[in-house]
Amino acid sequence: MYLFNRGILLIGLIVFVQGELFAQNYLILQKGANQKSRIIYEVGDEIIYLQKGNDYYIKDIIREIDKEYIALSENVLSLKQIEALDIRYKDERNQTLANLTFLPFAGGGLLLLAGGINSLADDGNLQYSSGVLATAAALIGTGFIMKSIRYKKFKVGGKRKIMVIRKTELE
Repeated sequence: MYLFNRGILLIGLIVFVQGELFAQNYLILQKGANQKSRIIYEVGDEIIYLQKGNDYYIKDIIREIDKEYIALSENVLSLKQIEALDIRYKDERNQTLANLTFLPFAGGGLLLLAGGINSLADDGNLQYSSGVLATAAALIGTGFIMKSIRYKKFKVGGKRKIMVIRKTELE
């Protein structure tokens, strides 16, 4: 009976340790308490970061995420060493803004094309009315403004924080 209890305990310990080994950590970027706008990095993702003391961004691949450090393919970083992250291609909201930015550009271009075709059909020469030019300029200007409001950088500090959590905590 004593040997049986030790065997069960040993098997339980092995299963527990192996479960801890296979649990995956995620790097979370979050502003305030809003969990809907979280940006999640996992092992294998590309990360573009600004390390404290540097004035340039470094692009690397995440190899391991731990509570205290991030092991990259070229570097090992403490979470406290990260000053900012470039999130242009990681943030899903940027994809939506990129798609919405295309609409005013396309609308302005189509308006110029239609105005040019109408003037050629009516007069035989290319002329634009002031209303068509003003509307097209407003649409193209709106596209440029929308392009500039995309999220580019996540600066760590204040309400913006970097956290490492386990997969079970994420769900």
